[in-house]
Amino acid sequence: MNILIVDDEPRHLRGMAAMIRTMRPHAQVSVAKDGEVALASIRSELPDVVLSDIQMPNMDGLALLKLVAEEGIRTKIVMVSAFNLFDYAQTAIRHGACDYLLKPIDADKVEELLQRLEHQLAMEEKERGESAELKQRLRLASSAYRSRLLHLWLSGDLPPEEREELADWALLREVDALIVTEIGSGTNDADDANDQQALLPSLLQSLTGQLEQAGAAFGQACAWPLQTEPGQNIRIVTALRLRRPVPISAAELNELNRGIRAVLLALSASRQPDLRLSHGIGAAVFPAEPDTGAARIPNLYLQAQTALAYAFHDEWQGIVNGAELLPAPAAIFRLDGEQLFEALQEPSPAAAEALCRAAFQELAASGHADPKLMKDYAALTIMKIKSRTKDIVERQLGSVLTETAVSGIPACVSSGALIELLLLRLNEVHRSLNARKQGRSELIIEQCLCWIQEHYREDVTLEMAADRFHFNASYFSTLMKSRTGRSFSDHLTETRMRRAKELLGAGQLRIYEIAEQCGYRDTKYFTRMFKRQVGLSPEAYKHMESKSSGNEGEA
Repeated sequence: MNILIVDDEPRHLRGMAAMIRTMRPHAQVSVAKDGEVALASIRSELPDVVLSDIQMPNMDGLALLKLVAEEGIRTKIVMVSAFNLFDYAQTAIRHGACDYLLKPIDADKVEELLQRLEHQLAMEEKERGESAELKQRLRLASSAYRSRLLHLWLSGDLPPEEREELADWALLREVDALIVTEIGSGTNDADDANDQQALLPSLLQSLTGQLEQAGAAFGQACAWPLQTEPGQNIRIVTALRLRRPVPISAAELNELNRGIRAVLLALSASRQPDLRLSHGIGAAVFPAEPDTGAARIPNLYLQAQTALAYAFHDEWQGIVNGAELLPAPAAIFRLDGEQLFEALQEPSPAAAEALCRAAFQELAASGHADPKLMKDYAALTIMKIKSRTKDIVERQLGSVLTETAVSGIPACVSSGALIELLLLRLNEVHRSLNARKQGRSELIIEQCLCWIQEHYREDVTLEMAADRFHFNASYFSTLMKSRTGRSFSDHLTETRMRRAKELLGAGQLRIYEIAEQCGYRDTKYFTRMFKRQVGLSPEAYKHMESKSSGNEGEA
């Protein structure tokens, strides 16, 4: 394994390099003092793994991460920082970081990370080898040259001198619709996916013929496999020249679209359950005269590819017509991290599951939300839960949550699989949290939290709570922190702020009245605390909630 370590502090750089060389004597370890030097090294040496500090002069770690991702370099980058801030982790994941380490570096965590990365690299190497073999078999079974020409034709880049090579395909001169079909595994299981790859040559030939036969019910059709990169799912393109009146009416067009959808649904249903077929349709809006513009085919192909991506949503049943997609709606995600954490501490995980399902159902916007947005928010939810429970649940579960956010969620093939994975991890957190509730100490803490809920309007203190439950104040503070991950003051403030947001949202009380009802005698102090916790002043939050309620009422 080739490892590059990036840090502007020489002592940390030497220490990390020495640790890695001790753990992996056969690894090739190199170092760089900042992001600029590291980027040059990555471009020339293509290391397998980069361990990079975040805050550095000249070019910081996040900027390095973004540039590497933009250039398509597949090096695995792990961010290293002394700052345990969720914003850093969120930004790092968004730009493609595969993990996040905190300084001072724990040798056990580094060993776990190296083992995980070695496993990932081995699996990717195996997949590249299998994909290369499959590509070679497909190349021998069909004309690679013809496939290249068709790909150029779809993208609008076919040179004039090569257009004659496709002249014998008269159908391509007037295409009304393009269907891009993707063959993928119906699960996220790597073994299932490998088994499907072994069956692809015969499956590809059979499915190509079936797509042509299905398209023939509506006019003339031809289908061919599309050249793909190693590791990508195999795709088939079907070109249709439809039998239709000119001009076509809206009712006839709707009937035609329903017919195409029904045929594709039947074709998908005829495949084995562990095989997932997805179809994206790019269809012309038929004018009185055929559109023969140069951009017509590339536009249809782009529309079909975009539609195919949205087949991720189970609402579409694997078939999306680009003409039916609505403009991307504004993202609405109403899953409060603290509310979810509290639900996970209940005896049953049902409340947490309901919160999660409702939030992602709203975010999906009936299948019109960008699938990447769904995955980003799912990863964000997992990382929030990990951050909130890091001092409570076992370390191994924290590693599982990180792996899920970094690798598991991006690999989800459908919205159903995404929610299933998310709920699986939430249930694991729920079991871990509830296991820690056993014993007298946990029961006392639960009673104290209920006591806070009942007395937050009063001038309650840690000393009062400790005396109420017959504990030394110092020991009681340590106990609460170890069992919940938060101090008594944090819990009291959170309870008061939650009630303040409810009262501000109702819009019926003045600020000083809300402050008094939430246990604050000084309105200015309440205002400072609210802004520190929420990020907005009480007046701004009240105005935002009032405006939001008004918009929803109009809708």
